[in-house]
Amino acid sequence: MLLYHSANQSIKFDANILNILNVGDNSGALTKAARKPFENKALLLLQLNANSASKTYLRQLNTTLTKHVAIQTVSFNPSDNIDIKKLISIYGDYPLAFLSDDAQVARDKDDYQFIIKRYMQLLSQPTNPLVTLSIEQAPLLNIADWFTARFNQSLWKQDDEFLYIESEGLRYYPLFIEFVPKAIQIDQVVTTIAQLDQALSQSHFSEPVTIIKSGLAFHSAAVTQRIQFEMQLFSALSLIGVLLLTLVSFRNLRPLLCIVVLIAASMLAGMTALVVVFEEIHLLSLVFAISLIGIAVDYGYHIMFAAKYTGLRGTSLAKHLAPALLMGAGTTLLSYLLLLLLPILLLQQVAVFVGAGLFFAIFTGLSVITWWSVKVTTEPAKMGPPVAPPRGFKLLLAFLVLGSVVAIPQWYFEDNINMFNSTPQHLIDNEIKVSQLVGNQQYPRFISVTGIDQQQILQRFEKTRNVIQTLTQSAFELKGLDLWLPSIATQKINAQWLEMGIKQQQLDPIIAMVDPLSVEKMFSKSDTWLTADKLPEFIQHMYPSIVKQNNQLVGILSYMGPLDAVLLAQIQAQLDFPINYYDQPAQYSAALTKLRHYILYFLAMAVAALILIMIVRYPIQVGLKLAALPILVAFSALAITQLITGSVTIFNLLGCILILALNVDYVFFLREHGRLNYVLKSIFLSATTTALTFGIMVFSKTPAIWQFGLTVLIGVTLGWLLCNLLPSAILNQGKNQA
Repeated sequence: MLLYHSANQSIKFDANILNILNVGDNSGALTKAARKPFENKALLLLQLNANSASKTYLRQLNTTLTKHVAIQTVSFNPSDNIDIKKLISIYGDYPLAFLSDDAQVARDKDDYQFIIKRYMQLLSQPTNPLVTLSIEQAPLLNIADWFTARFNQSLWKQDDEFLYIESEGLRYYPLFIEFVPKAIQIDQVVTTIAQLDQALSQSHFSEPVTIIKSGLAFHSAAVTQRIQFEMQLFSALSLIGVLLLTLVSFRNLRPLLCIVVLIAASMLAGMTALVVVFEEIHLLSLVFAISLIGIAVDYGYHIMFAAKYTGLRGTSLAKHLAPALLMGAGTTLLSYLLLLLLPILLLQQVAVFVGAGLFFAIFTGLSVITWWSVKVTTEPAKMGPPVAPPRGFKLLLAFLVLGSVVAIPQWYFEDNINMFNSTPQHLIDNEIKVSQLVGNQQYPRFISVTGIDQQQILQRFEKTRNVIQTLTQSAFELKGLDLWLPSIATQKINAQWLEMGIKQQQLDPIIAMVDPLSVEKMFSKSDTWLTADKLPEFIQHMYPSIVKQNNQLVGILSYMGPLDAVLLAQIQAQLDFPINYYDQPAQYSAALTKLRHYILYFLAMAVAALILIMIVRYPIQVGLKLAALPILVAFSALAITQLITGSVTIFNLLGCILILALNVDYVFFLREHGRLNYVLKSIFLSATTTALTFGIMVFSKTPAIWQFGLTVLIGVTLGWLLCNLLPSAILNQGKNQA
């Protein structure tokens, strides 16, 4: 199945951590729509001096990047890529429908003198293509004036063909880049950005050039590269460590091959399940899913040590081991499958991977490893008597309880999404710098309005825009389709006002200079209006599309500046319809709080399931004591994590699920088979391999991974210590009665 999906290139991967969180407020479709116009765009700000050498360098760099196969367009000005002739041809069919923002202010004041003055100003610019291309279709030059306002870059200054912005005595020239959509897919984005960086580094200039980068592709490439590297490194080191420990412990190649078969079967089954169940696999879920290596080999070690020390083989060995293995695996499987109830895609993918892998690990262990694990030399005496536990159980127990008590007053849950941001700091600094200079160039904040049809949404866009501009006086742009497509209601008001000016002879200074046939032609088109279906595609792709949701249409305005709760309330107070403000970092932080609650509910259910299984299998008093051990270890690991890091996150809580599962295995092995030498060895080797697997994660630069690894490493270590010191009196309690 994996080969089939690979051959058809149907396996898709994702690296954006925000995509694995379901905020539960139906904003997913809106978020995707808000993201789309920005995802293949990037901005480079180059700090250069205002001299001819700098301009030559910029032109050469533009030429170099234009040849890049992954880049669709490169420009010094975003309007350079707009087909002005085609635009004017389309808009010219509605010669009275469009007025610039300043002209609309004049319209509201009934000031026709503004139109006349603006006409004379434009008429004195015979080389202006906006004038020469539009004057025949729109002889009042109102469309030329409208386009002039649209192409005006208010934040930028002009220097020849270049835009620039100055800050603190430094000049920054922009390069606007649009990538080929396929080039920024998860499987190609790392290569694309690496090639872009190489092109930038090879562009020669007399002195070092500071380049500030902004764009989703840069972040996606950095995160993807880091996660891929860590996934490959941690998997390889974990596998090598497991194999070396196996070889050293058994001094035989056959157990080594058995472990390889067990790991391969479980990992193959887990990956196949992910491909079948999910359309897209998050790379972070694969990083967490390598925990299956630590879980699966636990059962392999127990089988091989039992075969080595009991002399049993095949069906006899399977029957001997089945109760402990199935109880441990069943509890672990139940714990992971409960993750499917949580609305976190990452946890669901981990649950599916580990669930399928665990099932195949047990199946492979009992059907293959029990027959082929070691060369059998039946020596029952090798089992030996039960090993007496070392002293210190009560001391360790007191230490765990004391640590937990000390940590409780300092308990703090960290739900800020920025804590899990694995983007390199230099890219974050770049985005902050770009935001300070020219406003946010990404999509983290947007406003949505609902409407019964497209025209109502456009009208509400216009009203929202007017209110925000009135209240903020902000230079940061509010991006939306209404910038290029006024509502029909606005188009009608504009046309009626201009018609009235002509009929009342208010615009005679202009009309006197216009051919009567042009005026007549203009009036013949005065009752037609531009709609979205007539817009060029490149205009439609510049802004978020309108989304259908809950039998309503939802329009999106991307807001590139800050919008606090007070200002939002002021805006809402001046509107007669509701608006929704989406600040994605704040949204996802709130979502993490909600998801943390879900995980705590799940942990409570897992604890209840553990207690239930224990008291069903063993006498009530014994079952409660045995269940208390994994629960205490998990809570203590969380408490120690709190003392080390100063906070607890959902990924630390996720680690507790694995801690419960692993320590339940240890308790079941000891209870079912006693403190025999081979049982203690198998538990030690299992704990060592698991600690190795997750201990490596502590070195991860991805916050979610190292937090998870730290908690599990602490929990596995404490669990092994507690089980190694566990008194025989507790283990054997109730056995005679049974």
